[in-house]
Amino acid sequence: MVTTELEKRLIDRIKADGPITFRDFMKAALFDPSLGYYNTARRKIGSEGDFYTSSNVHPAFGAILAKLFSQLREVSDAEPLTIVELGAGTGQLAADILSAMRDHYSSLLPRIQYLLVDTSPAMRQLQGKKLAEFSAKTRFCNLDELEEIRGIIFSNELFDALPVHRVVLANGKLNELFVTTNEGGSGFSFVASEASTSRLEEYVQRMNARLREGQVIEINLDAIDLLMRLAKVLEEGFLITIDYGDEASELWSSDRRAGTVRSFYQHRLVESPLRRVGDQDITASVNFSGLVEYGADLGFEKVSYERQTAFLMRMGLIERIAAQYKSDESLDNLPERLAVKNLFVPGGLSDSFRVLIQRRTLT
Repeated sequence: MVTTELEKRLIDRIKADGPITFRDFMKAALFDPSLGYYNTARRKIGSEGDFYTSSNVHPAFGAILAKLFSQLREVSDAEPLTIVELGAGTGQLAADILSAMRDHYSSLLPRIQYLLVDTSPAMRQLQGKKLAEFSAKTRFCNLDELEEIRGIIFSNELFDALPVHRVVLANGKLNELFVTTNEGGSGFSFVASEASTSRLEEYVQRMNARLREGQVIEINLDAIDLLMRLAKVLEEGFLITIDYGDEASELWSSDRRAGTVRSFYQHRLVESPLRRVGDQDITASVNFSGLVEYGADLGFEKVSYERQTAFLMRMGLIERIAAQYKSDESLDNLPERLAVKNLFVPGGLSDSFRVLIQRRTLT
């Protein structure tokens, strides 16, 4: 049974051209210009959407990033600081960062140029409303429009949304999982075949991985391609990646035989990423080993890599919250306090997230 217009288009495409890689399926499902999940106007983040992000839980998350940015980049009075946010979502995080800059780092704010990179027209509209107060400090652009900068490029839950290839070890050989149509031409299923590119085998070898027979893993070549583009943009400064994921040794361990691809719809984990095409989120855990290894080839030196929980505590989240609520114990603040608690307690939103900071210097 066909449930969305985008599903019908993909079925017609497969019937005409044959099975497609999961990477191409995921790209269409999320980023089709008119029907992709991230380019439609339906609510995606928050209680009325499909998932929460750290930046939408509490403004303290943005305040912590503002503190980090002020520490990472020492600038003279005359030198501007360019901050680039990749995949800026609703604009809430940018608003929280700039508000914290205004309130706590006022001497730095006049030198900041904040660039928001997002391909979704629906998200850009939300960003414009959220950032009306800071319109003089912000600019919306595409990645291809960025010129060489010295500053900070960061993302929060972007790399997990980049489309991935799915591969499986079958009879000792690395095969790729393609998406095809079910019998009768309704719905989709996976079929294994020869890998679409030799880059997949090269990636596995680079990670020094020992896969088990029948084990499925994800390979994010788009993440490597994005690093290559960012290396051309960031002349000098820091690249900060905040996302959920782990190192390859954990993501590809023997107890993860089915991989990490998952889908969310109305805050529920969905059984298959091949359903509700364009109406549900699809995501995969980020392989931070890949970002570090391939990043080093491009001049990105690892500065730090840690759990988001540890990062937030190290940057003073607990002290910030304690100061905020020290003299105010009213029940009106309870939902907000429970929300911020979710940022750093074991099993909370931050527990499976990592923060990777890389530096690029002039050569």
